[in-house]
Amino acid sequence: MAPSTTTQEEFLRLLDQNAVFRQQVRRYILSAELLELPEMFASFASRVDEFITEQRETNTRADIRLKALADDIGVLKDNVVSRATRDHAETIPSLLLLDLEYVNILIRSDLIALLRRISDIDKGHRLGFYRADLMLQAVDADGATHYVAVEASYTADQRDTNRALRNAEYLQRCTDCPTHAVIASIKNDHEVQLLVEDGTVHWFQLTREDLNPE
Repeated sequence: MAPSTTTQEEFLRLLDQNAVFRQQVRRYILSAELLELPEMFASFASRVDEFITEQRETNTRADIRLKALADDIGVLKDNVVSRATRDHAETIPSLLLLDLEYVNILIRSDLIALLRRISDIDKGHRLGFYRADLMLQAVDADGATHYVAVEASYTADQRDTNRALRNAEYLQRCTDCPTHAVIASIKNDHEVQLLVEDGTVHWFQLTREDLNPE
Protein backbone atom coordinates (compact mmCIF):
# COMPACT_ATOMS: atom_id res chain seq x y z
CA MET A 1 0.00 0.00 0.00
CA ALA A 2 1.32 3.41 -0.99
CA PRO A 3 2.15 5.75 1.88
CA SER A 4 -0.26 8.59 2.47
CA THR A 5 0.64 12.14 1.64
CA THR A 6 0.90 12.90 5.35
CA THR A 7 3.29 10.02 5.87
CA GLN A 8 5.45 11.19 2.97
CA GLU A 9 5.53 14.72 4.28
CA GLU A 10 6.46 13.49 7.74
CA PHE A 11 9.23 11.34 6.26
CA LEU A 12 10.63 14.26 4.33
CA ARG A 13 10.39 16.51 7.39
CA LEU A 14 12.39 14.00 9.43
CA LEU A 15 14.99 13.80 6.67
CA ASP A 16 15.30 17.54 6.64
CA GLN A 17 15.38 18.12 10.39
CA ASN A 18 16.85 14.97 11.94
CA ALA A 19 20.49 14.39 11.05
CA VAL A 20 20.62 11.00 12.81
CA PHE A 21 17.55 9.77 10.93
CA ARG A 22 18.96 11.13 7.66
CA GLN A 23 22.22 9.22 8.22
CA GLN A 24 20.31 6.02 9.01
CA VAL A 25 18.29 6.34 5.79
CA ARG A 26 21.45 7.01 3.80
CA ARG A 27 23.08 3.85 5.14
CA TYR A 28 19.97 1.89 4.39
CA ILE A 29 19.63 3.09 0.79
CA LEU A 30 23.25 3.49 -0.29
CA SER A 31 25.93 0.83 -0.52
CA ALA A 32 29.05 1.00 1.62
CA GLU A 33 31.08 2.00 -1.43
CA LEU A 34 28.84 4.97 -2.16
CA LEU A 35 28.83 6.03 1.46
CA GLU A 36 32.61 6.04 1.47
CA LEU A 37 32.84 7.86 -1.86
CA PRO A 38 33.22 11.43 -0.45
CA GLU A 39 36.06 10.32 1.82
CA MET A 40 37.67 8.36 -1.00
CA PHE A 41 37.42 11.35 -3.33
CA ALA A 42 38.95 13.66 -0.72
CA SER A 43 41.83 11.22 -0.27
CA PHE A 44 42.28 10.96 -4.04
CA ALA A 45 42.22 14.74 -4.44
CA SER A 46 44.85 15.07 -1.72
CA ARG A 47 47.13 12.58 -3.49
CA VAL A 48 46.62 14.43 -6.79
CA ASP A 49 47.59 17.72 -5.13
CA GLU A 50 50.72 16.07 -3.70
CA PHE A 51 51.61 14.67 -7.12
CA ILE A 52 51.15 18.07 -8.79
CA THR A 53 53.36 19.73 -6.17
CA GLU A 54 56.06 17.08 -6.56
CA GLN A 55 55.86 17.33 -10.36
CA ARG A 56 56.24 21.10 -10.25
CA GLU A 57 59.32 20.73 -8.05
CA THR A 58 60.71 18.11 -10.43
CA ASN A 59 60.03 20.37 -13.44
CA THR A 60 61.72 23.29 -11.69
CA ARG A 61 64.83 21.22 -10.97
CA ALA A 62 64.86 19.98 -14.57
CA ASP A 63 64.50 23.53 -15.91
CA ILE A 64 67.44 24.66 -13.75
CA ARG A 65 69.60 21.77 -15.01
CA LEU A 66 68.62 22.41 -18.63
CA LYS A 67 69.40 26.11 -18.34
CA ALA A 68 72.80 25.33 -16.81
CA LEU A 69 73.46 22.85 -19.63
CA ALA A 70 72.39 25.39 -22.26
CA ASP A 71 74.65 28.03 -20.67
CA ASP A 72 77.59 25.61 -20.71
CA ILE A 73 76.95 24.73 -24.35
CA GLY A 74 76.75 28.44 -25.18
CA VAL A 75 80.13 29.06 -23.54
CA LEU A 76 81.67 26.15 -25.45
CA LYS A 77 80.23 27.40 -28.75
CA ASP A 78 81.54 30.91 -28.15
CA ASN A 79 84.98 29.53 -27.24
CA VAL A 80 85.08 27.59 -30.51
CA VAL A 81 83.99 30.70 -32.42
CA SER A 82 86.69 32.75 -30.67
CA ARG A 83 89.35 30.22 -31.70
CA ALA A 84 88.10 30.23 -35.28
CA THR A 85 88.19 34.03 -35.30
CA ARG A 86 91.81 34.11 -34.15
CA ASP A 87 92.63 31.64 -36.92
CA HIS A 88 91.37 34.32 -39.34
CA ALA A 89 93.37 37.15 -37.73
CA GLU A 90 95.52 37.68 -40.81
CA THR A 91 92.58 37.72 -43.23
CA ILE A 92 90.07 39.88 -41.33
CA PRO A 93 91.70 43.27 -42.15
CA SER A 94 92.16 42.51 -45.84
CA LEU A 95 88.75 40.90 -46.36
CA LEU A 96 86.69 43.49 -44.52
CA LEU A 97 88.80 46.60 -45.03
CA LEU A 98 90.29 46.11 -48.47
CA ASP A 99 93.16 48.59 -48.11
CA LEU A 100 94.48 47.18 -44.83
CA GLU A 101 97.28 44.70 -44.35
CA TYR A 102 97.63 42.62 -41.19
CA VAL A 103 100.59 43.43 -38.94
CA ASN A 104 100.09 41.57 -35.67
CA ILE A 105 97.77 40.55 -32.83
CA LEU A 106 97.88 42.76 -29.75
CA ILE A 107 98.54 40.55 -26.72
CA ARG A 108 97.49 41.26 -23.14
CA SER A 109 100.67 43.17 -22.26
CA ASP A 110 100.15 45.40 -25.32
CA LEU A 111 96.60 46.21 -24.21
CA ILE A 112 97.67 46.97 -20.65
CA ALA A 113 100.39 49.33 -21.91
CA LEU A 114 97.92 51.10 -24.19
CA LEU A 115 95.34 51.72 -21.45
CA ARG A 116 97.97 53.29 -19.20
CA ARG A 117 97.69 56.29 -21.53
CA ILE A 118 94.13 57.06 -20.42
CA SER A 119 92.77 56.95 -16.88
CA ASP A 120 89.04 57.68 -17.09
CA ILE A 121 87.92 54.09 -17.81
CA ASP A 122 86.04 52.20 -15.14
CA LYS A 123 87.29 48.82 -13.93
CA GLY A 124 84.63 46.80 -15.74
CA HIS A 125 85.34 48.33 -19.15
CA ARG A 126 89.08 48.10 -18.53
CA LEU A 127 88.78 44.35 -17.87
CA GLY A 128 86.55 44.01 -20.93
CA PHE A 129 89.27 45.68 -23.01
CA TYR A 130 91.91 43.26 -21.72
CA ARG A 131 89.59 40.28 -22.37
CA ALA A 132 88.68 41.31 -25.92
CA ASP A 133 88.37 38.37 -28.27
CA LEU A 134 90.84 39.82 -30.75
CA MET A 135 92.71 43.11 -31.19
CA LEU A 136 94.68 43.64 -34.39
CA GLN A 137 97.19 46.11 -35.72
CA ALA A 138 97.19 46.73 -39.47
CA VAL A 139 98.50 49.27 -41.99
CA ASP A 140 96.88 50.87 -45.00
CA ALA A 141 98.40 51.35 -48.46
CA ASP A 142 100.19 54.52 -47.31
CA GLY A 143 101.72 52.76 -44.31
CA ALA A 144 99.47 54.44 -41.75
CA THR A 145 98.61 52.32 -38.71
CA HIS A 146 95.05 51.16 -38.06
CA TYR A 147 93.62 49.06 -35.22
CA VAL A 148 90.79 46.54 -35.38
CA ALA A 149 88.67 45.48 -32.35
CA VAL A 150 86.95 42.14 -32.91
CA GLU A 151 84.29 40.46 -30.78
CA ALA A 152 83.33 36.87 -31.57
CA SER A 153 80.09 35.02 -30.85
CA TYR A 154 78.12 32.18 -32.41
CA THR A 155 75.08 34.48 -32.69
CA ALA A 156 76.12 38.10 -32.34
CA ASP A 157 73.91 40.37 -30.27
CA GLN A 158 74.15 43.96 -29.09
CA ARG A 159 76.47 43.03 -26.23
CA ASP A 160 79.02 41.99 -28.86
CA THR A 161 78.62 45.14 -30.94
CA ASN A 162 78.73 47.33 -27.84
CA ARG A 163 82.01 45.73 -26.73
CA ALA A 164 83.55 45.98 -30.20
CA LEU A 165 82.55 49.63 -30.59
CA ARG A 166 83.71 50.50 -27.06
CA ASN A 167 87.07 48.77 -27.51
CA ALA A 168 87.57 50.45 -30.87
CA GLU A 169 86.91 53.81 -29.22
CA TYR A 170 89.49 53.09 -26.50
CA LEU A 171 92.04 52.04 -29.12
CA GLN A 172 91.49 55.31 -30.96
CA ARG A 173 91.89 57.32 -27.77
CA CYS A 174 95.06 55.42 -26.83
CA THR A 175 96.73 55.64 -30.23
CA ASP A 176 95.15 58.53 -32.18
CA CYS A 177 94.97 56.09 -35.10
CA PRO A 178 91.93 55.06 -37.15
CA THR A 179 90.10 52.11 -35.59
CA HIS A 180 87.44 49.67 -36.76
CA ALA A 181 84.85 47.61 -34.84
CA VAL A 182 84.25 44.09 -36.13
CA ILE A 183 82.00 41.24 -35.07
CA ALA A 184 82.80 37.67 -36.09
CA SER A 185 79.87 35.26 -35.97
CA ILE A 186 77.91 32.57 -37.73
CA LYS A 187 74.78 34.73 -37.63
CA ASN A 188 73.46 37.95 -36.10
CA ASP A 189 70.30 38.95 -34.34
CA HIS A 190 68.06 41.56 -35.97
CA GLU A 191 69.50 44.60 -34.15
CA VAL A 192 73.07 43.63 -34.98
CA GLN A 193 72.22 43.05 -38.62
CA LEU A 194 70.87 46.59 -38.83
CA LEU A 195 74.17 47.93 -37.43
CA VAL A 196 76.07 45.89 -40.03
CA GLU A 197 73.90 47.16 -42.87
CA ASP A 198 74.29 50.81 -41.88
CA GLY A 199 78.08 50.43 -41.55
CA THR A 200 78.31 50.97 -37.78
CA VAL A 201 80.22 47.71 -37.43
CA HIS A 202 81.86 45.31 -39.87
CA TRP A 203 80.78 41.68 -39.99
CA PHE A 204 83.25 38.87 -40.56
CA GLN A 205 80.92 35.95 -41.27
CA LEU A 206 82.22 32.61 -40.11
CA THR A 207 81.00 29.32 -41.56
CA ARG A 208 80.26 26.08 -39.76
CA GLU A 209 83.32 24.62 -41.48
CA ASP A 210 85.43 27.19 -39.63
CA LEU A 211 84.33 25.59 -36.37
CA ASN A 212 85.49 22.09 -37.27
CA PRO A 213 88.61 20.91 -35.42
CA GLU A 214 91.65 20.66 -37.63
